[in-house]
Amino acid sequence: MNGNGLPIRYAFALPSPYRRVPMRMGVGSRHSALIRRAAALLTLLLPPGLFAIPAIGGGTQYWQLQGQAAYLRGDPEGISISREGRLMLAPALVPIFDTGQAFIWSSVADRNGNIYLGTGHEGKVFRVDPQGRGMLVLDTEELDVTALAVDDEGNVYVGTSPQGKVYRLTPQGNSSVFFDPEDTYIWSLAFHQGTLFVGTGAKGRIYRVDRAGRGQVLVDTKETNIMALLVDSTGAVIAGTDPSGLILKVTPEGRAFALYDSPMREIHDLQLAPDGMIYALGLSERETQPSPAPSAPPSPPPVTAVSSTGSVTVTITSFDLTPPAAPVGLEAQNVNAVLYRLRPSGEVEALWNAPAFSVFCVTLDESGNVLLGTNDKGRIYAVDPQGNATLLAQASEAQISRFVRSDTGLFVATSNLGKLFRLGPEWAGRGVYESPVFDARFIAQWGMITWQNQIGQVEIRTRTGNTETPDETWSEWSPPVHNGGKVTSPPARFIQFRLTLTVDRATSGTPRPNARPQIEGVRIAYLPQNVKPTIASLEVLPAGVALQEVPQQPIDPGILSSGLDPAIFGVSANVPPRRVYQRGARSFQWTASDPNGDQLIYSLFYRTVGEGQWRLLVRDLTQTFYTLDTETLPDGWYIFRLVASDLPSNAPERALETERLTDPILIDNTPPAIRATVPRFTGRRVEVTFVAADATSNIARAEVSIDGGRWQQLLPDDGIADSPEEMFTVRAEFETSGEHTITVRVFDLQGNVGSHKVTITVP
Repeated sequence: MNGNGLPIRYAFALPSPYRRVPMRMGVGSRHSALIRRAAALLTLLLPPGLFAIPAIGGGTQYWQLQGQAAYLRGDPEGISISREGRLMLAPALVPIFDTGQAFIWSSVADRNGNIYLGTGHEGKVFRVDPQGRGMLVLDTEELDVTALAVDDEGNVYVGTSPQGKVYRLTPQGNSSVFFDPEDTYIWSLAFHQGTLFVGTGAKGRIYRVDRAGRGQVLVDTKETNIMALLVDSTGAVIAGTDPSGLILKVTPEGRAFALYDSPMREIHDLQLAPDGMIYALGLSERETQPSPAPSAPPSPPPVTAVSSTGSVTVTITSFDLTPPAAPVGLEAQNVNAVLYRLRPSGEVEALWNAPAFSVFCVTLDESGNVLLGTNDKGRIYAVDPQGNATLLAQASEAQISRFVRSDTGLFVATSNLGKLFRLGPEWAGRGVYESPVFDARFIAQWGMITWQNQIGQVEIRTRTGNTETPDETWSEWSPPVHNGGKVTSPPARFIQFRLTLTVDRATSGTPRPNARPQIEGVRIAYLPQNVKPTIASLEVLPAGVALQEVPQQPIDPGILSSGLDPAIFGVSANVPPRRVYQRGARSFQWTASDPNGDQLIYSLFYRTVGEGQWRLLVRDLTQTFYTLDTETLPDGWYIFRLVASDLPSNAPERALETERLTDPILIDNTPPAIRATVPRFTGRRVEVTFVAADATSNIARAEVSIDGGRWQQLLPDDGIADSPEEMFTVRAEFETSGEHTITVRVFDLQGNVGSHKVTITVP
């Protein structure tokens, strides 16, 4: 229902808006050469087009659309896309008649092969004869012709909205009001053995009307709208409702039984198979919100017509064209449309669902596949009995409104704009597929293009550019590239290909038998521009903190040779190191990354402050930390330089590096020197002055112990420890005579400690 209380069918007035909806490998350098060799070997062994090995960063990369969902992001014209991602010539969509109206809401065919089309928003009915000649046969006073049915004499019954009348149109073109219930909308009609069944809104009734136009309520469903009707072989009426999403079976006596209470808001269309299966199309309320039915006819929504010659490039990133995991009970808020299959035994299963677009109509083809018409670029999907979907064809108009079958074939009615097409049975003579744009992330050199399983004639062209959407700044389409040939489009960040598929004709010019043109597995090799690594942080830990590598689970050589990320198997190559105390240790820890996903190695250099020459400390580290034993260096101020290189993943001439410097760091492993003055006595009181000096850093603090007692803080004589030399005076009073000791220890800023002991004798 829309905001005015109309079922979702009225909400089709505007097409639903389309919804827009690297694996890094961290391993040690001891494995990098093995991985590169193994990946190169496996790439050679794989058949062209099959790409299951992730490329090592810095080497040749491959772009390949994998599976149906990826190919659906492109734009096919005259092309079908199979479940596996195979591109095939589609059944031909032959234009038959243009109504000149915005929408076709309903359709029906009589025994003579005439097709009737009910349109909106001018409430007209058109007849198209078997030769494709169309003409206006009824111009009602209503806004929309929302339902059509035909009897065995060729009379057409026309259901209209929002005045809720049913007209009868004779084969001779005479029309009159046949049935005028008090209901507002006529959503569905079905004719069976001389009886017309009428499904209405907003009171949700099903009427039974005889040939004279006398009607009575067969059943009042207590629903708001009866959206779909059909009559089975027993004469029972099958109905789809809104807003409870019920599938009802109504006996000739008017007894209603719910075959299924779906989680969807609306059962929009029904189809009966020859074997008694019922296929039901359920729609969610995602696009509109329910509200009470209006008491007065609502104003039609504004109309935006889309030119049949225009084209819009749309990227859809969410598809689910495979059978849902659960057979029934599918949550309505997760999908736009669900195709249900009801078996004669009463079993129900959700055969297929569409989370990213809506489906408007359903029919069966001669093979037992279910055909679905959507608002997804006017696409038609074929769903097989197992629930696997194939994109069968794509129309030039925005949405598929109805299917109608006559003696001359299967026809498709569209909206935005309202046209009639014949679907097949012949294949299209030519199909064109324009791929989605691929982003290589960096300027790339393009290599070989390959494909598999070609039948028929294939032509592939490419174009490249540096804007996300192709525009006038892109290159022109290249000349055709043969299978295994090199892409000739200029280096750029983005690339797109256009594939043309045509029938392979024999020497006589006739198509080869049993050779539906097709292709799959298009793959393009490219070498992206190498970009410098980045060092996000470089941390210098406090003096005395050492880093130790944590033992890690050995990596299976088979994983390495496969090119897979060890993390997939629960093996982490980036376990943080453990911190331990080590005298004289100075540790460095950093984070770095590479935009190309390349493997990195690191080198550390150092120099003293004021010196210009860098000296190598360590080369080709694979871990992101290093602990230096500073006792190997003279005391002084140093600057360290970390260099990150992507050499393991690139040829030497392509390898790049970046660097980061530390702030000046003091290295001081020499403890302060301490000397003491001669003790000064005043009775049992004694006073001793200690002078502490450090050649490199400032004095940080001092402590004193009397006669081996606990250590106590000792302040400098000037009250603050802030210079390389400090004086500390110890004053003590002893209760007993004899020998006593005074011990002072002094710490510098680097944690070095010096001590001095004075022994005194108290008289």
